[in-house]
Amino acid sequence: MHESIVATAAVPEVPVFRSPKAHRPFLHLANPTAVGEPLVFLVERRVAGWEQVYLPVRPDGATGWVSDRHVDLAWNPYSLRIRLRAHELVVLRRGNALARYPVGVGRSVLPTPTGRYYIVELLKQPDPRGLYGPYAFGTSAFSNVLYSFGGGPGQIGIHGTNEPSSIGRSISHGCIRLRNGDIVRLAHLLPLGTPVTIEP
Repeated sequence: MHESIVATAAVPEVPVFRSPKAHRPFLHLANPTAVGEPLVFLVERRVAGWEQVYLPVRPDGATGWVSDRHVDLAWNPYSLRIRLRAHELVVLRRGNALARYPVGVGRSVLPTPTGRYYIVELLKQPDPRGLYGPYAFGTSAFSNVLYSFGGGPGQIGIHGTNEPSSIGRSISHGCIRLRNGDIVRLAHLLPLGTPVTIEP
């Protein structure tokens, strides 16, 4: 399966259920999100009238079910594969490698979590020469070590950097660092909801 389905919220608040047969939701998620971006989900599985989706919450890899009435669905040909030991990010389109970029990843005491995630938001940074470069993607992954970081919940980002020498090394707090030119290319290419697979 080389393409994914992205579910974008079509209502101001999306109720999330443990199963299509559940009587009441266990979670409500606001649309737009806290940073003003549209609420999106990566669809894992489909049954009539319902989508099983990955959730942008802890624990990593959490899923739930949302009703088709509350979301709009779209195809997405893109995906990302991040290979931690190789310090490499691979951009795929319909399963074929489109580009490969060197990355900096989490150090051993603050590792980048492995698993299947997705891009939740894209934040243009106020200072393109700052800590996170010109852009930062927020993902649905969270640090297994840091439960708060920089005022946030320990969410794993994919972003630029003002330390180009850190690219190709295991040096971050868990985030994926790219050269600024590379994150600009990705920011203009990848839609929200793009799957991100992080491999050892």
